[in-house]
Amino acid sequence: MDYSLFDDAKCISMIYKEKMPDLQNVEIVKMEIEPGEDAVIYMSVDTTELPQNMPSKWLMRKVNTVQFLIAFIGIEFIEFSLTNGMNCNIAISDNNGRKRVCITNSTDGKRICFDAKWIFANEISAHINNTSGQN
Repeated sequence: MDYSLFDDAKCISMIYKEKMPDLQNVEIVKMEIEPGEDAVIYMSVDTTELPQNMPSKWLMRKVNTVQFLIAFIGIEFIEFSLTNGMNCNIAISDNNGRKRVCITNSTDGKRICFDAKWIFANEISAHINNTSGQN
């Protein structure tokens, strides 16, 4: 994952330091689309890729999942056929000054692709995910 394409990913880099998560085999927990001139997608993403040096409060709680809230602003949809949010891969690339975001479901190959003007990692949290079959 090329985090240089994010306009702000400080909350992720502060926790993960030099070994940033690759956002492969993640779960899209929630996706909200806010229409408007600069339409926004707010996406909550769960990953089991934990930081090498976990914060002490996360260690004490024995968390096994990290959740990011990512905002994609100024979006234009290219493709929209994602079915469920389990086992998805997120790819972000440069597309002539815009960011091309493609989220592919590993199970059925369906995906959602869009271009975004800006990408912000707004929040990071951790929790215990007891879902069987998780990554």
